[in-house]
Amino acid sequence: MNKTAYSKILALLMATGMLLSGCIFDTGEEITDELGDTLEPDVDVGPVEVVTTDGCENMNPLHCMLPFPSNAFLTADNSTTTGYKVNYASNTLPDSGTTSNVEISGLNRFDGFSPSTQLMTAFTTVPNLTGIANQHSIASSLSTEHATVLLNLKSGERVAHWIEVDDRATNPSATIVFMRTLGALDYDTTYGVAFIGLSDLSGDPISPSDAMQAIIDGEETTSTDIETRRGEIESFVGELELLDYKRNDVKAAWVFHTASSQSILSDISTMRSDALTRLGEDGIGCTVTSSEDNYGDDDKLYRRIRGTFTAPQYLESQNPPALIVRGSDGTPQYVEDSEIPFTMVIPQILADLNESGPLVVFGHGFLGTGEGSSDYLGGWAEEYKVSFVATDLYGWSSSDFDTLGYGMIDPSYFQHQAERIEQALINKMAMIRTFKGVCSDIDEMYSDGTNLVNSTDVHYMGYSLGGIYGASVVAVSPDIDRAALWVGGSGFSTFVERSTNFATFADLFSHSAAYPDRNDRALLLGVMQQMWDCSDPETFLSFANDGYDSIVEPFSFLSIISVNDAQVPGISSDRAARTAGIPVLDSSARLPYGVTQQAGPISGSAIVYWDGGYDAMPESNAPPPVGDAGKAHNEIGVIEDVNEMVKEFLHTGIIIDTCDVTCTFDYSAENPE
Repeated sequence: MNKTAYSKILALLMATGMLLSGCIFDTGEEITDELGDTLEPDVDVGPVEVVTTDGCENMNPLHCMLPFPSNAFLTADNSTTTGYKVNYASNTLPDSGTTSNVEISGLNRFDGFSPSTQLMTAFTTVPNLTGIANQHSIASSLSTEHATVLLNLKSGERVAHWIEVDDRATNPSATIVFMRTLGALDYDTTYGVAFIGLSDLSGDPISPSDAMQAIIDGEETTSTDIETRRGEIESFVGELELLDYKRNDVKAAWVFHTASSQSILSDISTMRSDALTRLGEDGIGCTVTSSEDNYGDDDKLYRRIRGTFTAPQYLESQNPPALIVRGSDGTPQYVEDSEIPFTMVIPQILADLNESGPLVVFGHGFLGTGEGSSDYLGGWAEEYKVSFVATDLYGWSSSDFDTLGYGMIDPSYFQHQAERIEQALINKMAMIRTFKGVCSDIDEMYSDGTNLVNSTDVHYMGYSLGGIYGASVVAVSPDIDRAALWVGGSGFSTFVERSTNFATFADLFSHSAAYPDRNDRALLLGVMQQMWDCSDPETFLSFANDGYDSIVEPFSFLSIISVNDAQVPGISSDRAARTAGIPVLDSSARLPYGVTQQAGPISGSAIVYWDGGYDAMPESNAPPPVGDAGKAHNEIGVIEDVNEMVKEFLHTGIIIDTCDVTCTFDYSAENPE
């Protein structure tokens, strides 16, 4: 080989080697395209670095659980209705100041997320929400150009919602942004959530996370978690593009799947079926422990009767904290028959008339008791000519105060609290069957040879917490089909921070021994909705009109709401109406979005908003003022026109319009000092 040929081959080998190794000669000359624009040489920088933690949602580095809820916390499971099962790891839920590796064992038995869940994420700067749907412009969230999207990926339909920035936030570099749903979402359905084209309060574009940006750019990441879920998120981003959103404008996008109704109702279904078999047609029995005439010394109550009724139990203990006893497959197991306290009051007017009046089951307020309600039922009993019977709502009664307190430090105790509520529904079902059956004719109900308590047609009335859970009680019990619900609502995790009642525990929840980090607290409330679903009225309200399988019978209800209520905020009342698909009386002082207006009289269910002229409450999730904030909640209870509406509904099932053009009232005028 001559010298010239050897030199040519050597030059060729050197050039090829450099190209293969990724080297590029810098000739000092710019490379241009056909239009003369300078082209930057392609440089392979490798996968995008994404910090990954097993057990976390790694799309957002600001918190292990953001965005929430996310399919990052689901695992495939062919044995479930949805094909998924919740899969929180031992490090997923945030540690408290005193408890590490927090686990709520009951969460991982569900086959998807709560249909009543809170949707949330966070960005490194606070977004400007100008032009984005709020409580007063919900319809705009369905606009083709709206900056946030909630998409039902089964039907392809947009879902109405509104957006708010966390008003309790303490860190502007990780402030939660809530997407508020209007009611329960569909069961067993995949949803996509997106934030698009946002700017922050300074006018600068919001930045996506590194993982989100990599998906938008089509670049590989170092995260196995992100790469495993890339196809699902890519598919959703593709759906957004079909809706004419630009890929490069997407700031956050994720997907989650809701649980099936079978999964959420499995506990109640099992316990209800077993309990009804044990109760038989007439209940098991009751024992009277005391009978007091002229209780209260105001000539309103003829008699207060106290005692116990027998109810099948599924808790490991009647003393809180206690969990449901479960078999190896997680199914609730019968433990024993227990004696549950009851209190009954009979009005003096029935004794004076020597006639029988209907029996109404009463639901007490937050941290109250069934026995304690007898101290304020006299006026209603006398006016309505009905007797009331009550028992504790386990889980939210005064006996559960410590369990709720423990839960602020160790959230695993919220499972104890939530499962006691489920037992409470079984107790109330047992009480109703017992007093319609074997205990409908006890001696203490009699006066001058007349049984003053007519239990052939039993109904329900609840106030505050009792107004919230009334729909659950009526739905579970096959022996009752009508409920008057005072100042109630649904969707606990959505409204709890807006309630003055939350102040009872808020300081403890934020204590250094508990959860001083604001985002931890917000996410834990969102997680707890999963446990509360098993008893939350929002689960049952969607079945009010048609029932559900053999678990829920159709039922009707009248929801009485006081505008500017600081204990049960209006957004929860709106949720209840939308979820149940009931109308709002057209003379109501408030006509919420998405609820059909209807003139009275109404046969069936309806919601009615009364306005007593009270101070407006904060529209955000900021702590409401305490002071006189309870007036709207409490003072409506004695208004004559409101009570006339409730009484007529309890006796006939018809909702009459007792409003004067618009449903307003003046407490001071009706109750002068």
